[in-house]
Amino acid sequence: MSEQEPLNLNSASIEAGEPPRTENIQADVVNFSNATAGTIQAELVRMRQSGAETINAQEVEIRQGGAGGIKAENVQIVQGGSGAVKSVHVDLTQGGIGLANADQIHVVEGGVGIIYSNVATLQDSQVGLVVARTVQAEKLRTGVLLASHVEGDVETILDTPRAMLAGLTAGAALGLVLWIGRLIGGRRS
Repeated sequence: MSEQEPLNLNSASIEAGEPPRTENIQADVVNFSNATAGTIQAELVRMRQSGAETINAQEVEIRQGGAGGIKAENVQIVQGGSGAVKSVHVDLTQGGIGLANADQIHVVEGGVGIIYSNVATLQDSQVGLVVARTVQAEKLRTGVLLASHVEGDVETILDTPRAMLAGLTAGAALGLVLWIGRLIGGRRS
């Protein structure tokens, strides 16, 4: 497969029926519908029922679509998902993100693997690991919660004090095993 030149435009609108996949798109505004792309670089990206490998933009709106990785100032995902998002502000509704790194994240009826954020507002959502300064939650289920300030209804397996206790216990157990190993190994000499 030959390397495709980037599509450089002021505005790009790509819909079904056009080439099935565009590798690289560079434009001020990209509107995507029922199509796929490799890399998109733009000021504004709007995707509907579409996918992209990576997106670098100021603003990204995804509806019923997804992207492997997103780096943007503002990200809004509705009924879609992304493997990783790095942004200042993320809004996720009825979708999923693998790893979200944002100053502020707002999730409604969604799922996230890992959240690293200053402020996380979560409603009817599930998250594997939350690391945030402030968590505001309404019906949040999480595996591990590490936060300075928590408000709302949170169901967690491991919160900050329990995580510290688990870390200390694991460290002590590992130290004991290594110490016993040295004792046994020292007697053989």
